[in-house]
Amino acid sequence: MSYTFYHCGIVIGHSDLEAPSSHPTLRGGVFWPTTYGLQLFPRLAGMLSATHALRTHIEANDLCPDTVDESVIDELLETTPAGRKISGLGRTAIDVEMRAPDNRRVEFAWVAFSEPAEIKRLARELGIDAAGELPDLPPDAPRHIVSVMLRAPLRRVKRVHSASAD
Repeated sequence: MSYTFYHCGIVIGHSDLEAPSSHPTLRGGVFWPTTYGLQLFPRLAGMLSATHALRTHIEANDLCPDTVDESVIDELLETTPAGRKISGLGRTAIDVEMRAPDNRRVEFAWVAFSEPAEIKRLARELGIDAAGELPDLPPDAPRHIVSVMLRAPLRRVKRVHSASAD
């Protein structure tokens, strides 16, 4: 079953949200963008890298990311490249909407779009043990991923069957 994503009322793509998760409100899968979605993707993707870069900046300035004052975070969001990227992504993502196969709007707490190459690069930077085990993707592999944290678990969509005239 395919979920459709919109930005400002325009379809940007769809996903089956097929990736398994042990958390009932965390869903993800391959994102199949429309032409408009491909154009918008640079303004939607990169949150993982940007937040990592901001955290690295905070730590490099001898601050603790978990206890840094909110006013310092606000200033960093305005004055650093990573902060400006995060703010820009947020301004774009706030206008993203997700609809179920029955066209019912699905509420989410957050949505993140990324590329497998970004995830692999970031895993290596973070020194994650399994990063070296991540395979190189073949040229025809999907290039876009979406993850969502839903406000409530997805309900099953009842399929509507049409009666055929004999």
